[in-house]
Amino acid sequence: MQKKKFLAATIAFFILSLPVYGNAGGKDTISLKYSFEKPSIYQYGNETYVEMDGLQNAGDGGKPVVPVKPLYILLPQGKDVAKIEVICKNKVYIGSGYELKIADYPSILGKPSMDKEIRFNPSKPFPVKNYEIEGVYSKRGFNILVMNIYPLHYIEETGEIYYFKDISVKIHLKEGKINPLYRGLPRDKAEIAKIVENPEAITSYKKMVAFPSSSIVDSSDEYQYVIITSRDLANSFGQNTLKDLAEFKSMYSMNATIVTVEDIENEKAYWNSTPIFNDTQAKIRNFIRDVYLNWHTDYVLLAGDASIIPPRTMWVEGEFHQWYRVPSDVYYACLDGSYNSDKDWNWGEPDDGEDGRDVDLMAEVYVGRASIETVEEMKNFVKKTIQYEDSYDDYVPKVLLVGEDLGWGGDAKWGGNHLDQLIDECDDGGYYTKGIPSDRFDITKLYDREKYWDKNDLIELLNDDFHIVCHMGHSNYFYNMRLSVDDVASLKNDKPFFGYSSGCMAGGFDQEDCFAEYVTVKTQYGAFAGIWNTRYGWGAGQDEPYDIIDYGSQRFVREFWDAIFGENIKELGRANQDSKEDNIWRINELVMRFCFYELTLFGDPSAILKDVDFNAPQKPEMPSGETDGKVRQKYTYESMAVDEDGDKLYYMWDFGDETSVWLGPYKSGEKIVTSHSWNRRGNYEVRVKAKDIYGRESEWSDPLPVKMPLYSGLYEKIFDFLWMLGFFRLNLFDSLFMRN
Repeated sequence: MQKKKFLAATIAFFILSLPVYGNAGGKDTISLKYSFEKPSIYQYGNETYVEMDGLQNAGDGGKPVVPVKPLYILLPQGKDVAKIEVICKNKVYIGSGYELKIADYPSILGKPSMDKEIRFNPSKPFPVKNYEIEGVYSKRGFNILVMNIYPLHYIEETGEIYYFKDISVKIHLKEGKINPLYRGLPRDKAEIAKIVENPEAITSYKKMVAFPSSSIVDSSDEYQYVIITSRDLANSFGQNTLKDLAEFKSMYSMNATIVTVEDIENEKAYWNSTPIFNDTQAKIRNFIRDVYLNWHTDYVLLAGDASIIPPRTMWVEGEFHQWYRVPSDVYYACLDGSYNSDKDWNWGEPDDGEDGRDVDLMAEVYVGRASIETVEEMKNFVKKTIQYEDSYDDYVPKVLLVGEDLGWGGDAKWGGNHLDQLIDECDDGGYYTKGIPSDRFDITKLYDREKYWDKNDLIELLNDDFHIVCHMGHSNYFYNMRLSVDDVASLKNDKPFFGYSSGCMAGGFDQEDCFAEYVTVKTQYGAFAGIWNTRYGWGAGQDEPYDIIDYGSQRFVREFWDAIFGENIKELGRANQDSKEDNIWRINELVMRFCFYELTLFGDPSAILKDVDFNAPQKPEMPSGETDGKVRQKYTYESMAVDEDGDKLYYMWDFGDETSVWLGPYKSGEKIVTSHSWNRRGNYEVRVKAKDIYGRESEWSDPLPVKMPLYSGLYEKIFDFLWMLGFFRLNLFDSLFMRN
């Protein structure tokens, strides 16, 4: 297919009026207005493609491919949707005789698609309505309406195309419930402001619903990172335990703790009198709700395989009218509702939310899974995770793209064509994403498109230490990238990689040990983290003109790399979830919900995927602050450093008394302030060094000399005498002489 490129700056094609709240006709409303420019029409053979600058293209199987404007609209706190009015004005007739592209049906990667079935009325305009509601979803207590507006319409019988230059949206509101998952944190508000059309509505969120904590959770504590695991794994000794991982996280201002599944299951606060909501999965989810609200947790590591922390199995449509059971960890990330309002054995259906609405698809916490069962697997996982996250390495620019022959026709035949969409900028499929920047990363391509390769070619490359490995090709539970689980033993890479594969089933951790488990936790080599499908990968390309390579799985992998390099979301758990939430506007298209549920992060959800880092932070300024003080009295010290790459920075302070900690992250060049007190008299040196989020460290600053005499005059002489006798070291001096 001919590629059409455009600059990101050109997408600012519409005029967005400021949202208006208040009373219109006696009802609370949200009002939005948009203007659109003339569409561009492209002809490929007998089929017509229409694009409108800045709009995405919707392409559900059996329906015409048309431009769409997705809207993520924040509802004011305590409000719900009563009615939506969409008014289209200034209709412009484009012409007739066009044969608009009808979207292919999706198929399992490399297999034929099912027979086509037209899913629209060819004698009436498509879309029938000028808008479509996907659902109301909650993210951290903020209720967000997701809807699509359609400025362009098509009548297949006559081939007519017309569009509207101006569309206004008016949302009439009614009284609703205050979401109990609202916790009012500034970081939550900042995250919501980035994704909604009307961030002004954030100011309406003020009330919080009290959520009592259980005996496990002390609300006076705060843990941004929580590890859930078995009692046996939690109590393991030696090096590279989950305790070491928790301590490592806490070193970087992310307080972490470990809670066992056994303690969660024994906590009556998490029980439910309805048996279907009283299994292990439901109790763990109730615990996560508790820590999200009372510990302000953002990241949850599920440190156990399916036998320890079972996934929730969703009932979801794949091909048209074909339904599957798909294991998913989404249930542990998206915490609103029960995911089974009709109380049957089919979880996650589109009407399984409250009042028959959609289930919640926006995350409160970001989840990753370490699919471990044994102490050895735990140690492999922890060792590779800390090794990767602790420091920067010169292998970071190395990227390997692995593409197979998918068995389809035309452009869709080659996995390499799919993977090429992940490099730099891409506007294929009628939407824009950023990918891996070729000017910063050294990209190696192992493509069947150029030359058929075998597993030995791949093993040789992987053992040469690649940082990122992306795969498009055939897989099953025990086979991925032409490697069997037995072949994983041949990997001897010293530096672990991050993997992303769109292949089928390689992440099916509910089965026997799957490929993702082998490569992440069953070896000390291989990957420190990766994203794999628990069931089928989906695409399209069996039907003429054989050039549709944007479908299903491809949409999520493109949005993942856009999160990393386009939106600068570097944490793996957040990026994986962002790739899903960016696709909610098309969640009801075939296979999209299937992909949403199955894409699973095997790894630390807070791990920052390293970017190419050209410069270490500069040497921090010499600290400034008190140089002559008294023991047991706090003093304030300041410093700052600059990172030429603009990376955020952590700072480690050394106060000369064997106390040190990393604080941050802070913006480059931001003045940082900390305080410290000394417990013993003496002369000290205060110094600081910086470390960017990718692990590059600065040198230590010049030291600031600090003198801490305990007392003056007679008290000081008494102290010296008692110190010499060892009196002070027996802590008796304090009881005799210390006064507040």
